[in-house]
Amino acid sequence: MKSLLTAVFTTTLLAGCASLETSKSVSLFNGTSLDNWVVENDGQFSVQDGVLKVNRGTGWLRSAEVYADFTLVMEFRFLEAEANSGIFVRTGPTSHNDENGWPNNGYQVQCMDTITGRAPLATMIPYGAQPFESKSDLAALAKAYRPLGQWQTYEITCIGETMVVKLNGTQITTATSIKNRDGHIGIQAEHGLLDFRKIEMTNL
Repeated sequence: MKSLLTAVFTTTLLAGCASLETSKSVSLFNGTSLDNWVVENDGQFSVQDGVLKVNRGTGWLRSAEVYADFTLVMEFRFLEAEANSGIFVRTGPTSHNDENGWPNNGYQVQCMDTITGRAPLATMIPYGAQPFESKSDLAALAKAYRPLGQWQTYEITCIGETMVVKLNGTQITTATSIKNRDGHIGIQAEHGLLDFRKIEMTNL
């Protein structure tokens, strides 16, 4: 009996250690280069003074790796009014064959300096993936938003078919029926000026 309990305890302990290792946060941006990223379709991305810069243009920046269930934390700021970009999640590596060259199989979390209109900040936009359901709290968005030039934080969590988007610690959007169960992380270039200084991934 004692040996059986010891075996069970050891198995549980090892499983717990594995779980802790799996959920360790990893930086996807090293602050000095675009290592582990792929620039798609001539996107204008660069690194300067520890900051990843989006310098207008189109195309997108794609993670070299594919991720499934995770929490993604990103710090960003808009450098001009209505600066436009987007965060791609669970997105395939292929792109539309057009002048923009954006992905054609994934999902986008809007990253535009606006909290009104058809697609405000922290809402979801389909990019060729199967239809999904989403609901956004625009009153909460208005309270969470920080003015032009200030650093903002996204926390995007994907588990199974559910995706949750938080802006500056406040839950804004919940999406369900997400059919792509894994894919790349990406940053869209859409003629806007933005900075990113932190991109961290925790596998769940």
